[in-house]
Formats: sequence, structure tokens, C-alpha cells
Amino acid sequence: MASLAALGGACLAGIGCGAGVVKLKATAVASTATTQASGASPAPVASEAGDKKRIAQCNCGQLRVTVTGPDPERISLCHCNLCQKQSGNIFAVQARFPKEQVAIEGKSTSWKLPKDEADQIAYRNCVSLGGGAVFHFCPECGSTVWYTADADAARIGIKVGCFTDPSFPPPKLSGFESYMHPWALNTPALQVQHIP
Repeated sequence: MASLAALGGACLAGIGCGAGVVKLKATAVASTATTQASGASPAPVASEAGDKKRIAQCNCGQLRVTVTGPDPERISLCHCNLCQKQSGNIFAVQARFPKEQVAIEGKSTSWKLPKDEADQIAYRNCVSLGGGAVFHFCPECGSTVWYTADADAARIGIKVGCFTDPSFPPPKLSGFESYMHPWALNTPALQVQHIP
């Protein structure tokens, strides 16, 4: 599927597919004690208008993103080394939502990676293909929760793991598969103890 990486590479990490008006609600979190105590985000709920509401948050619950509306059309899985290092995992899965669907609460620290710097990294990466990005992580627990892409001003990317929701739709793109760990997507076949 190397051709998929080439064709969809500019869009994989939320980079390079669209432009538009930005509306963000950034406020400090007063209290999310119920959600923080359980350690999991609440399951998606439908609003009176029928739109889904999904909540993504960091490990400590301080940084929280609420998305209201339909599930995203762009959900990607990226194996590039930048995504591996940035996520601390062997791949990263992210979904991009129109900014008007997103409300951000809490404080974040950002890491900006402009395209010219991404181009200088010793390996191919999705940020280089897409024009640069800014990743936002919690200054308390370090979880990366959301990001913006220079070439996709109309959307906010959210790390799917921060939703902690097994009902979240699966990825529709997989890129940079030449960097993929061969066992990454076949955990049932691994000779390991499986803990439910």
C-alpha cells in the first residue's frame, strides 16, 4: 500500500486538505472531576438535534476537547517515525473535525514543527508532506490531545486514543507503511498473554 501513502500522505496527520474559517472555544477547565476520576472519556451521546457529542481528554483530564456533530470523514493511521515518536506508540491514529464542531478546554503546551524543519528530519514524515503542524499537549501529564495543520486551517486533528471509545470508527487511511512494525496490527496472532 505504498501508493496509498503517496496519495494520501498530505492528509494523513490532518495536514493538507482544506481551508476555512476558524472558531475555537478555549477556556480553562473549572472541574471535570467525574470524568477525571474514572480515567475514561464518557461514551458518545446524541444531542437533541441528533448530533453526537464525543469527548477527548488527556490522562489527567485537565485538557479536554468536546466534539459535537457527525463522525469525521478523515480518520488516519500513520506509521511514520515522527508519529511514532510524537505519540510514543508504534503508530498514531487521528481524526480531523471541522473547527466549528470543536470546543477546547484547559491549558496546553504546543510544539510547532514548520514544514522547513520537518523537511530536514532524516526520515520521510507526514508533517513534511503537509506543510507543517502545531501539536498541543497537556503541560501536566504530557498527553498530546489535538493539533492543527498549516495546510488544513478548517479542521482540528484529535488523537483518537484520547477519546478512549472503542465505538469510534476505524481509520480509512494508513500511511508510511514502510515504517510499520510487522506485528503492529495483528496482536491476536502474537505469542503473548492476553489480558482482557
